[in-house]
Amino acid sequence: MKEFSQNKKLSLCSSALCFFLLSIMQMNCPAQDIQNLDPPRDLECLVDKANLVHSEHAEKIRSRGKRLLENTETPIIVVTIDKISDHVDEGMTIDDFAERLFDQWRIGSSADEGNEENPSKGVLLLVSNESGEARIRIGDGWEEEKVKHCQWIYDSVITPRFRASKYSQGILAGFDALLRMIPKGMAIIEKDNSHGYVPSPRESFRANYGPKGGFSPPFIVAIVVGLYTLVSVWLYGSKGLAWKFWAKIFSCLTTFKK
Repeated sequence: MKEFSQNKKLSLCSSALCFFLLSIMQMNCPAQDIQNLDPPRDLECLVDKANLVHSEHAEKIRSRGKRLLENTETPIIVVTIDKISDHVDEGMTIDDFAERLFDQWRIGSSADEGNEENPSKGVLLLVSNESGEARIRIGDGWEEEKVKHCQWIYDSVITPRFRASKYSQGILAGFDALLRMIPKGMAIIEKDNSHGYVPSPRESFRANYGPKGGFSPPFIVAIVVGLYTLVSVWLYGSKGLAWKFWAKIFSCLTTFKK
């Protein structure tokens, strides 16, 4: 009985020791690096691994991003991937992936003369083609209100376009909205616009989802018919063509209902 008790104590001690060693190993084990995804070169801001961005949109992002980097230390990096599992072995959410990529690339990190790293004001826009999701990660140098603004950009600017399968437009619109958070970013967009005018988010939404080219043809026809009816009734009353035309229409509708 005494020998059994000693064996039981030995087993418990061994289990506790193994658990302690495993905990130490996990604490000392560094987080897995993201593989097969190289950071952009100097003055570049787009890594389109999933080929989601159309050439004309990619050119705008690269051009505006380059000018931003030439005038500020606030990079906006756009990254598209096919799926997270292409770059990490372990299961990972898109939020964790964006966090780790931001830290691994040290986006927006800089050091002062004392070699102390300043709070980052970098921005990462990550898009996963597999899940159809995007995430915005900004550095600790931004104010809390900008974190909420980034959520608004995701909900109101990017997501509606993604739901309409307009991924390239959503990425460009999201990039421009992030660019507007930076004082010099607005000037970059204004310079690209020939009239120096920057559409509001609502106008941008209408431009992507509203009718193209102004009034629609049915609306124009309705206006013309309405004006003609008013003029005809005012000049000729019940003897005019418009009166006879609408009388015929109402007669047909009445007959049809019966």
